Amino acid sequence: MGNLLIINKLSNIQLAFFIIAPVVVLLFAAFCLYFPISHAYRVKHFQIHYYKKVYRVALDHDYFLINQFVFKVDNSKVANVDHILFGGKYIYVITSMYYQGDLVGKYHDKSLVFISHKGKKCYTDNPYNQVKFLASKLSSSTGIDPSLMIGLVLVNDDCKVAVESDSKQFYIIQRKRLAALIKAIESRPVSEINQTQLAKAVQAIAKQNRRKKE
Repeated sequence: MGNLLIINKLSNIQLAFFIIAPVVVLLFAAFCLYFPISHAYRVKHFQIHYYKKVYRVALDHDYFLINQFVFKVDNSKVANVDHILFGGKYIYVITSMYYQGDLVGKYHDKSLVFISHKGKKCYTDNPYNQVKFLASKLSSSTGIDPSLMIGLVLVNDDCKVAVESDSKQFYIIQRKRLAALIKAIESRPVSEINQTQLAKAVQAIAKQNRRKKE
């Protein structure tokens, strides 16, 4: 009788093992796969991820926001701005970039040094130049004072930015630091944009948007 109880207990333990073991293996596999799959998704859909942050800033401060703005820069070329955020004191021209590594260099450099997460180094176009070009062309095409334009290059949070810059108009900023940067810029001791002027600026930029027209 005692041996039978022992056998039954062993059988129950074995049965529990055969039920639980596959579940544990599946959970472990899911845990291991979650991070690379999540990372791959963020890389592929990073613009959606960034948009949510920009939209949150606009919503929190009741700022006007235009997304995926396309405008003509000359007779044969058009340019795309990911986001234009109309703040209280400035207009933010925002372009989005994703780097699977870090950036090193100086503000005025034509190219920056890109260091991958594996340590490989190469040169990449300086995104400061791109956002300066977009802000300049947008200002000239709409007649908006260029001093009102703040150019932001939005990058992923795990991209370390070691780029020397003394610019107060153009920035490379991690996604998680966007709200704090805009708050700091908006706290500068300058007058807010007149509401009539702001409305005209929004209308002038909206009229230039070729995305809906095409």
